[in-house]
Amino acid sequence: MKLKPGVKFCLFIVLIGLIGLIGFKYFKKDAEKIDNSLLKEHHISEKYASKTLEFVLKNDLYEEKYLKEYAKINYREEDDFATILTTFLPKGYQGEEINYILKLSKTNQEKLAKLEYQDIQNYYKIKNFNVDNLERYNAYYKEHKYSYEDVVTYVNINLDLPVYTNPHTVTDGNSNLVLVNKYNCLEANYTPSDLAYLKGAYGNEVPMREIAQKALVKLQEAVTKEIGITLLPTTSYRNYNFQKTLYDNYVAEDGASAADTYSARPGCSEHQTGLAIDLKNPDTPASRRLNDSDYEWLKNNAHRFGFIIRFPKDKEFITGYQEENWHIRYVGEEAAKIIYENKLTLEEYIDLYITNY
Repeated sequence: MKLKPGVKFCLFIVLIGLIGLIGFKYFKKDAEKIDNSLLKEHHISEKYASKTLEFVLKNDLYEEKYLKEYAKINYREEDDFATILTTFLPKGYQGEEINYILKLSKTNQEKLAKLEYQDIQNYYKIKNFNVDNLERYNAYYKEHKYSYEDVVTYVNINLDLPVYTNPHTVTDGNSNLVLVNKYNCLEANYTPSDLAYLKGAYGNEVPMREIAQKALVKLQEAVTKEIGITLLPTTSYRNYNFQKTLYDNYVAEDGASAADTYSARPGCSEHQTGLAIDLKNPDTPASRRLNDSDYEWLKNNAHRFGFIIRFPKDKEFITGYQEENWHIRYVGEEAAKIIYENKLTLEEYIDLYITNY
């Protein structure tokens, strides 16, 4: 029977695949061959043969009590492989757990080496896992039952801790990605060194970081061209004393608990960085900042110019603030794109993409 060209091609592909698979098996088998004379010398059955076993035998690291575990450990040609074995096997880690440890960052390996045995099987695959927070992860997971991935991120950004309690003092105030929130506060005397000004919604000149000002001009041009509206800043840079006066007034009016949901305490407002900008469409009533259509455009286009919606809806438990669809924050186009596409907050982005653990 004559085969159709399409069938011949399919059979050819299958044949090539089988040949490749067989070749891979033989190659893998050959690659895993070890010096059997070493096994005989130590009276070890070939069923335990592995590259890791060969390594410990050759380097005089062999201990009979770990024989079964050696077979489970994936050998790595790295300078610290011997250190990993001799450090963690005596602590009670099994072969598969050693494989977990080998996938951790060097920093995490060093931290873990200083501790007694720790069960990390739920965390080792998580890229922002931090050994320092292991106890907090376990407690937070037990309380909330989030996924382990979310638990790691939420604990890393301190959601398991009370706000404004011993906040970290920010030292990178001039960074486009500086994180200022209820856990990270600026020094009272911090002032950006490159303030520029832009016409405001109330006829005022609004100060902001120069890089944010230039990006906002481009955003303004685009929104006018694309949907025919004007967006103007109402406020951007606010110094420590200005924020203190503002916050104190809100507390006097609504009480501290309520004020903390919509206003930052002095030093802990990202307006002090000059990168946060509150916007208004001047054609809306005084009581409104944006129309729904204005916000829809801003939400879906701000990232094109390096901005994010800093306090989005449904992320209040992370940011610590009510939704503010008029409050944008300059982070740079690359970061803004990732944050937008992955529906992240700045806190989550910094933890997942910037911080090295």
